[in-house]
Amino acid sequence: MTSTRSRLASTRRGAQVRRAPDGARPQSRLVRVTRIVAAGLVLLGLWWLASRVYAAYVLPGPPDVWNSFTAAVSRGLWAQEVAATLAHLFAAIALIIVIGLPVGIIIGRFVIADDLTRGILVLLQTVPTIVLIAVALVFIGTTDSSVIAVTVASGLTYFMLNIIQGSRAIDHALIEMAKAYGASERTIMRTIILPSTVPYFLAGCRIALGVTWQVTLFSEYLMGTGGIGFQISTDIKLLDTSDVFMWGLTAVLLTFLFEYVVFRPAERYLTRHVKKAQ
Repeated sequence: MTSTRSRLASTRRGAQVRRAPDGARPQSRLVRVTRIVAAGLVLLGLWWLASRVYAAYVLPGPPDVWNSFTAAVSRGLWAQEVAATLAHLFAAIALIIVIGLPVGIIIGRFVIADDLTRGILVLLQTVPTIVLIAVALVFIGTTDSSVIAVTVASGLTYFMLNIIQGSRAIDHALIEMAKAYGASERTIMRTIILPSTVPYFLAGCRIALGVTWQVTLFSEYLMGTGGIGFQISTDIKLLDTSDVFMWGLTAVLLTFLFEYVVFRPAERYLTRHVKKAQ
């Protein structure tokens, strides 16, 4: 009887020890959030101090940038331009995933597809963005489609290279075993190939997102289409430094929001089977 009680006690203690890290997670998250907020406040303070040294047209302070933001919001300009940029960005990312995921898997699995597309991938990876913009202006014109086309052409290669690498990293013995048990190509794709490429898919999305943000704003800047990039171009010509800072910080904040509100929850959902296995 005593030995049974001691075993139960030791089991409970072991369970408590195993549960301790889970209980510590909220506290560690709170500490990390506190550090991030503190770092942001330090940067804000340094910015404010530097703005006291330079003239407002050189380095506007946080109050000046805030006034520009409230003015743009009250006029409806901020929502309009942000919506235009996000429309370009989301359309480009959707096309990159829809095109790059199946094509990348095919290239990674079949040598003939790799040989036929290698030159195109190298071309898209090395051609400068300014050349893509010039080509788009000639063949498409100054339209939203031009911005989306240039963004897709610039980000597609980075995404596809990750998918190709993920397809090549799959254990072919698993595929051969599935075929030996009579599994169809659709079943192999759903149960082996797609789950195996999830880490590479997420890495490709993260890289493509950074590239598409930059190319979208750059394309809007040069093409003169609606969006944050066009507003930055206009404000630079007008020497309105406060508005330039405001639009730049808007792009930064939108990137953070997309990372923590959209991408990271999607990443946790797609990798939930890995956490369960651990």
